[in-house]
Amino acid sequence: MGKEKIYEKDWLYDLLRPIVDWTVRHSYRRTEIHGQENLPEDGPFILAPNHCNTLMDALVMLRAYKGSTVFGARADMFNNRFVAKIMFFLRILPMVRQRDGLRNVLKNVQTQEMIVETLENDIRFCIFPEGRHRAEKSLLPLGKGVFRAALAANARFGKEKPVYIVPVGLEYGDFFRYRSTSLVTYGKPINVTEFIKGLDTENEAQMIEPLRKELSSRMAGLFSYIPDGEDLKAKWALTRILSAASSEKPYGYCGTSLYDSMMQNRRIIAEIEDKCARDPEGMKAILEDVTEFEKYRKKDGISIRSFHKRNEVCNILLKSIAALAGLPFFISSALLSLPMWVLEKFLRSRIKDKAFRNTASLGVKLGLGLIWVPAVIITTFCLLPWYIALAASLVLIIPSYSFFHDYIEGMRIFLSDIKIIRCKKLRKRYASITRDFNNL
Repeated sequence: MGKEKIYEKDWLYDLLRPIVDWTVRHSYRRTEIHGQENLPEDGPFILAPNHCNTLMDALVMLRAYKGSTVFGARADMFNNRFVAKIMFFLRILPMVRQRDGLRNVLKNVQTQEMIVETLENDIRFCIFPEGRHRAEKSLLPLGKGVFRAALAANARFGKEKPVYIVPVGLEYGDFFRYRSTSLVTYGKPINVTEFIKGLDTENEAQMIEPLRKELSSRMAGLFSYIPDGEDLKAKWALTRILSAASSEKPYGYCGTSLYDSMMQNRRIIAEIEDKCARDPEGMKAILEDVTEFEKYRKKDGISIRSFHKRNEVCNILLKSIAALAGLPFFISSALLSLPMWVLEKFLRSRIKDKAFRNTASLGVKLGLGLIWVPAVIITTFCLLPWYIALAASLVLIIPSYSFFHDYIEGMRIFLSDIKIIRCKKLRKRYASITRDFNNL
């Protein structure tokens, strides 16, 4: 018999959870979790992360905490009864939006009751307040669902224990490249119980609006946030240029904390916004140059990381040695994971929304990998002595899918370092942008 409550323990869920967490962890080259000390211990809380990378956001949030988490997702994903049962098994509740129609909005009463019950049992609930994903370093307007849930929980048991909303920042080294980096940062919680006491109103709308402003402000402080606008992409590109040109190491470099790199980005963004306010015309010209620079940089296939490499000859020589040393491992990895990456390439080529492509890569690793990798390991043990088969499994077979992607990414940067040597105009434009910005 299936579970009656969405948060109840389920043996199959508990069996699959570590496998999913392991797969999510190894879908990123590096991962960090910061701010766990901000998670309340005296009352239940709702997690409110920014939504920039489709299903990967939820999976990264799930992996960041070993205990139970119930999620909210768009209600249209539950239209099929069979899919709805799977979502319930995965501890996901339907969140209806106004655009789904008044009849469907009424279903939120049942969902809200389940959320309140979940929180009352001290199970954390996670909802993405923006309501839909967008692969940008910004925030969409926050919906009302997270606040209505918190207010309903407070009305139910706020006198016994406080209800919190915890802002969360999700930051990725790249939205679209598999095996990039992921950073989860928990912010200072909003004590909803105490917050609404100071509002001197019982009107829900009048309570939601200040809560919305407070949550939006706190979420924006937890990742490389840029205020929304037509120059959003150019400002982020300029941030990356200035980060690469700084004395500090850019985001994701070895030996650099992802959190420290994110904070460096925030300092640069603050400087950009300050200069935009003081000299809008000067910054407009710089951002136009950045847009042109990005167009030609992408056309030539050059990584932003290649523009500030010192000792170019030494750098290329060392990477040549590393590429040659890793080539045998790459060939073996390509052969060992052949069905996986072929299927992955096919699926990614068919997905129009690029933000979903990493989800496809993870799906292949989780789905086909659970069949293919054990089959290869069993075959290896049948053909070779156990100690050789064990070594081959640990060193070659299990990490083959990840090493295949890492080698290709390393080669992309290596070729970029070579290409940039002949791109004098692009290097001059890069130097001009950084010089003009610093002189503004």
